[in-house]
Amino acid sequence: MDIGPLELIVLVFPGVRANPAVAEILAGVVSPGYVTVLDLAFVTRTSDGNLRTTDVEGDRHEIGLGAIEISAKPLITKDQLDAVRDSLKPGTSAAVIAYEHSWVLRLAGTVTNAGGAIARTALSTGTAAGPPQRSAARQSQQQAAAESDAAVREAEAEAAAAERAAEQYSTFQPLHPPAVGAGAGDDLVSQLSELAVLRESGALTQQEFESAKSRLLNT
Repeated sequence: MDIGPLELIVLVFPGVRANPAVAEILAGVVSPGYVTVLDLAFVTRTSDGNLRTTDVEGDRHEIGLGAIEISAKPLITKDQLDAVRDSLKPGTSAAVIAYEHSWVLRLAGTVTNAGGAIARTALSTGTAAGPPQRSAARQSQQQAAAESDAAVREAEAEAAAAERAAEQYSTFQPLHPPAVGAGAGDDLVSQLSELAVLRESGALTQQEFESAKSRLLNT
């Protein structure tokens, strides 16, 4: 083994720099040799929507990650960066970090020196043979980036659905108009009851129900 198990992580930040506490934690696991950062890219979408990317050769102090040691290897792909860029909102940034579990590599060496052998390694572990294992590692990284992007898109979709529901039910009309002479309180109770019926029947989600109820109570 000449490289340990590989991972890819995407860290999203408000603003255009990495949080100092996050950078400190990263440096704390890199400096003792537990992990080795092999590739890094920092993507920023400014408040006016423009994109800026700082790669491993760029000024990492400007983005708040200058204290992290990097053993540069080209592992992060254009597709991975494009997925992160597409998911970023204006005024946010993301660090895309490819790293190896160096402690596994050191452990394997110690086992070998003690006369033992490594019975199993992960598919994402590179070897001197190269292509098949490296390909698996890159597939693992691509999957991690895709999952991160999917999570962001799912959260945005849920928020949009809740907003649409709130707009739809802000003008909610009861199926059964209140009786003549009924007061405003009776009308509100009737509308809330019908909202509850729609929720129980599955026509409204809990989130849509809460949004609609809030609009009724604040009208």
